Amino acid sequence: MDVILPFVSAGAFEPNDIEAMSLACEEVCDYLHINGDARARETIAARVIELAQRGERCPTVLRDRVLAGMNAGPGRWLTGFGVVSGTPANDDLRLSTSGRLC
Repeated sequence: MDVILPFVSAGAFEPNDIEAMSLACEEVCDYLHINGDARARETIAARVIELAQRGERCPTVLRDRVLAGMNAGPGRWLTGFGVVSGTPANDDLRLSTSGRLC
């Protein structure tokens, strides 16, 4: 939750919503190997929050939509800080923290 919490307005989301957003954000960061880059994590958190504000609450859908929005062409994922080769397969994107799927 450390990634999302600083960017969420108090009372804007229920605890379960924050957990789902945090899980999605962590999975995106893990997949893109964004560990210590605070600016990249903030960008991903902002996109997750934007999708949640539109009503999406499923962590797998949030994660997949953020990754899909970063698609920079066939076989490439734009992180905003470079391009990562390869495309995610569903098997590679399991929610490891809680296993919660929607």
